[in-house]
Amino acid sequence: FACRYHGWAYDIAGRLINVPHEADGYHDEIDKGEWGPIQVAQVQSYKGLIFGTWDPTAPSLDEYLGGFKWYLDSFWDRWPGGTEVIGGVHKWSSAATGSPPPST
Repeated sequence: FACRYHGWAYDIAGRLINVPHEADGYHDEIDKGEWGPIQVAQVQSYKGLIFGTWDPTAPSLDEYLGGFKWYLDSFWDRWPGGTEVIGGVHKWSSAATGSPPPST
């Protein structure tokens, strides 16, 4: 498993095995044994999208999304057969601050 953002790679047991630019970027000072993945506390899905959080006290996904579900519904339910995403990587930017989205 490799993080597409940082490029760090883990083996099947979850151990960190590769860090790009480890020598020149981190001066070979990373203790790979201390950088295993963190267990996700909550995982829920909506419209086939998977959401996870490391905060065990976070609100439910339904509560967190609130009025923002309208936007997800309008995108994913736009056509009777659903929405098909074709092509390469699709990136969405958000100025999220950890606050719930606005109500509609």
